[in-house]
Amino acid sequence: MTLQYQIDSIEGLDAAIQPLYVEKDGKFVLDVAGHDKPDDKDKIPLSRLNQEIEKRKLSDNQLKEIADGFIESVPEEMRDLVPDLPHGQKIKWIQNAAKKGLFNQKNSDGIDTKRPSGKPPADFKNMSPQAIMAKGYKTK
Repeated sequence: MTLQYQIDSIEGLDAAIQPLYVEKDGKFVLDVAGHDKPDDKDKIPLSRLNQEIEKRKLSDNQLKEIADGFIESVPEEMRDLVPDLPHGQKIKWIQNAAKKGLFNQKNSDGIDTKRPSGKPPADFKNMSPQAIMAKGYKTK
């Protein structure tokens, strides 16, 4: 025989089982420790919960599509640099990296790519050795 948690009357129960029930709100409830039956007034209806779960799934899918679009904007050879983060953080990371110029490609073909530009080389043919040495020092 199994015990019911809540009954209307303790009449007809075995005398050894009757003391296990206490009266609460006109009904008899099994007196157990560690078990509080939640009130129905504080519960969220299951249909409402399912609606919220569906909304969250939809927004997660949309955020994933946006993150995938941002990854497509990253050059192919740099995509392995993008960390595996949640979609929102991944979008922020790509935006910050693009602002700092991480994905800007610089053409490095040519012999003098590291040579400073805009300053013509000095003509040393008609200069004295002291003037040539003076050219090597910075002047303000």
